[in-house]
Amino acid sequence: MKRSLFPTSVVTKAFTWAYQELGLNVKQASEILGISPSSLAQTTLLGFESGTTEYRKQLAFIRMYHLLISLSDGDSEQMKVWFRSYNVSFEMSPCDMCKQYDGIESVADQLRTLKQSSLDRESALTVVEFPYKERETRAGSTIH
Repeated sequence: MKRSLFPTSVVTKAFTWAYQELGLNVKQASEILGISPSSLAQTTLLGFESGTTEYRKQLAFIRMYHLLISLSDGDSEQMKVWFRSYNVSFEMSPCDMCKQYDGIESVADQLRTLKQSSLDRESALTVVEFPYKERETRAGSTIH
């Protein structure tokens, strides 16, 4: 096992806390890591070996989560809504984007851009909803 600045169990615990705070379950979190829910459950106490893809994805997700916290001033509900809402740039929700190859980094890049360009931090994570009639044609999606 490689030595790491961050112990594997601590990384897994932080990842677990972050995905739960965003309202995700074990199945959704395992999809983000590209593994089965049982594999994720088995590593809950020890974590993934440092240097593995799963370990790196967990670190990237934790970094992305911290950017989201800073843009929302820690407003959990605003973070959940933004993370699960349709995003025009990704043509899917940030949550779904995180399941794609390099998706976590794409979401983090967008959050960094929002953070750098936002003068009013409250409006950085604004979600725009379609009117009801148009919303039906877009399967209930919200955009931002």
